[in-house]
Amino acid sequence: MEYHYLDNAATTRPSDAALEGMRQAEQYYGNPSSVHGAGMEANRFLTACRGKIAAALGLSPLAPNRLILTSSGTEANNIAILGCAYAKKRKPVGNSLGTILLSDGEHPSMEKPAQRLESEGYTVVRIPTAKGVLDLAALETALTDAVSPVIFAGFMLVNNETGALYDVRSAAALVKRHHPGALVHCDAVQGFMKTRFTPKTLGVDTLTVSAHKIHGTRGAGALYIGADVEKQKKIVPVMPGGGQEFGYRSGTENLFAIGAFAHACQEEQSRFAANRAAENTLRETLLSSIAPLADEGVQFNIPEGTFVPGILNLSLPAIRSEIMLNYLSGKGIYVSAGSACSAHAHKESAALKAFGLSPEAMDCALRISFDHTNTEGDILALAAALKEGIAGLQRKR
Repeated sequence: MEYHYLDNAATTRPSDAALEGMRQAEQYYGNPSSVHGAGMEANRFLTACRGKIAAALGLSPLAPNRLILTSSGTEANNIAILGCAYAKKRKPVGNSLGTILLSDGEHPSMEKPAQRLESEGYTVVRIPTAKGVLDLAALETALTDAVSPVIFAGFMLVNNETGALYDVRSAAALVKRHHPGALVHCDAVQGFMKTRFTPKTLGVDTLTVSAHKIHGTRGAGALYIGADVEKQKKIVPVMPGGGQEFGYRSGTENLFAIGAFAHACQEEQSRFAANRAAENTLRETLLSSIAPLADEGVQFNIPEGTFVPGILNLSLPAIRSEIMLNYLSGKGIYVSAGSACSAHAHKESAALKAFGLSPEAMDCALRISFDHTNTEGDILALAAALKEGIAGLQRKR
């Protein structure tokens, strides 16, 4: 059977460059923390890989910032939000240990730690993102009305279910204007190598990226920590151990995944413009080929603001997502109903609820996510299967 993989927002196929990075890592079997020759060789390889990942984020090797290598974007997000909350002993102000701001459709790796902090006495305010647009007026109101000091504000760059590209730069500037001491974080996992940015252009203090979203392998992520954050000790480690990664993230580094990450960064960076052009063309093909499905009751959940081209969310006409997913999978076409991280939880999508979808539309939503590795054939196969599936599954109802 021919396969058509259109679930790149969940994970991507490791590229040849990434696999070459893993092969290079094979020869560095020493522990990077060891002081003997094998350990020092491994450490030099680790340092070189860190530099390549940092360069892809637009970081100067001479800048006094930290790039912490982690096991995933989830771990990096947890270090940012929990490490900030636990960095200092906080006295309650108005029965709150501090105010945390998040956009209301954040990935579970931000939302779940925020819920933990909420249960521990912190106030969490969620900023609306209706129709895929970060509500800056609501953010300003939250900043001015905060009873306790705002200690942390987290805004994802690209929504993993709708592709919405949020105005993180304006949000960060607002937070800094009202609460200069707050740490501003950006989960840029879905935006990395999909849109141009650096931590400096976004105006954020910390930022998260992940390898397996850009054709690296699973098992590597990174957390950028700005120089002021380190100087003012605004983050503490949340996993005690051997003190690797400058003390922020203990645990022996995964050189295989890090090597793959570094090489994937280099390749994606070198082909950035060509890859974006390819994705724009594929989106045009996709929209033109499935536009007639609107007459069959398909609803296209396209953000009103800016968005990346490689994610398209749609709601089917009274056909549950799971039923269509099984139908498409049987034809070798792979899409998803939303975030892979919460697909097995069988809960309504926080991102789609924030977007403004009804419960019925959420229950029938599909996420199609593609990139430059896909072909026109993948898109046309999906379009044909969707048309057939809608017609056939509606008849069975």
